Amino acid sequence: MPKVSIIMPSLNVAPYIRECMESVICQTLKDIEILCVDAGSTDGTWEILEEYAKNDARIRVIKSEKKSYGYQMNLGIREASGEYIGIVETDDFILPRMYETLYGYAEENDAEVVKSDFDVFTTLEDGERMFLRYSLKKYSGVAYHTVVTSDTYMNRRQTIDVFIWNGIYKREFLQEHHIFFQETPGAAFQDCGFRYQVALHLQRGFFLNESFYRYRRDNVNSSTYNRKCVLFNLAECRNLIRIVQEMRGEYSEQMSFLAREIAVIAHRPYQELLTWGQPAEETKEALAEFRTILKDFIEKGILHPASVTETAWFEIRMFVENPDFYDYYTHLKAEVAAETIRSFLADIAKQEQVILFGSGFVGSCAYCLIRNNGIDHIAAFCDNDEAKWGSSYLGKVIVSPEEAIRRFPGAFFLITNAGHADEIQRQLVMLGVEKKRMRTYTYTTSPMDCTNMVMWRSGTKGRLQ
Repeated sequence: MPKVSIIMPSLNVAPYIRECMESVICQTLKDIEILCVDAGSTDGTWEILEEYAKNDARIRVIKSEKKSYGYQMNLGIREASGEYIGIVETDDFILPRMYETLYGYAEENDAEVVKSDFDVFTTLEDGERMFLRYSLKKYSGVAYHTVVTSDTYMNRRQTIDVFIWNGIYKREFLQEHHIFFQETPGAAFQDCGFRYQVALHLQRGFFLNESFYRYRRDNVNSSTYNRKCVLFNLAECRNLIRIVQEMRGEYSEQMSFLAREIAVIAHRPYQELLTWGQPAEETKEALAEFRTILKDFIEKGILHPASVTETAWFEIRMFVENPDFYDYYTHLKAEVAAETIRSFLADIAKQEQVILFGSGFVGSCAYCLIRNNGIDHIAAFCDNDEAKWGSSYLGKVIVSPEEAIRRFPGAFFLITNAGHADEIQRQLVMLGVEKKRMRTYTYTTSPMDCTNMVMWRSGTKGRLQ
């Protein structure tokens, strides 16, 4: 029995498949099987997979009769013989020690699930790659190296880790609880139902504060950017409600947990979609059905103010009780968010040279956002930490404030150290920098937002040139 069966669903990913396959076959854990489930690629992906299979007995290429991510994944799970199941999306790649580390931890701790942090990345037109760490502790509030159970999920008002490919799942655990994907057409958001089924049954899971998975954000054909996201999420939520009703009943703790999550799923993706694109025509009908579902939850006392944060409850009530005002509010909120970033990027684009003052996480987010929008005149990073001077960060030299002013006279300083912004402004003024040549970065530090490749590409929200 292999230690890990790695399922790799694919459809027309020829530009990315070789890098992905190389990262999987070069795992330091050798006792693996690799199940490539292709849904009828016509761009050469199938032929590349067959080429790899001829040279590595661990690889099986399986033809999917349906163009459905869920069908492909279920086919892979049924064919798998490993102790654990891993998932690698075929436009991403992984680091060599991923499965050795995850499996070793799972075996040592008798875990049903082990997951870790990951990095999101984009590749710019000049070939430069940028990586941003997605910390589960920071964005999901998880505790590392601590047992996680279904109660952990249900006792939190914050959604925990909405990704499926950054970990491994014990195959017996999936089989025992009949955890499978919904086999709807296409390849968008079928992971939603899978992750919640795992959360509802989990008794022994762990999160690790290491990063092995590299999640691509520059594939504009990715399901992440699908205009029908609200429709796909609705299909997943319908199925989850049915599962919980059959499993525990309508008024169970599990249903209360699901109601809270559905309240988020119902409108947050819609708000995000409005920021960067145009929802599909059927979105209005899908939102109406979501509204009916949430109204029923509220009337039955399954969803109530104590279930969520005050802000979330305000938006849920608006969504359910006043659809017209909610739509106005949501469009305005999305437009303000987009315009705020556009304005910031336009100001940065006007500068001849930009120095980022602060070479930490905020600096990396600002750098990524700026570079992803075609602005390439960042001259250097600047930092008050002498130990960093002369070293490189994201391909740019780190210099002292005095050196930055000497080497780049007239440069614009973007302060990317919010905790000490006022102090740094006073420091720059003392060094002779005019206030009009400095600004504090107060915008997104979400790795997903900073690597969004669609948000600025069309219409009035077009990407800056």
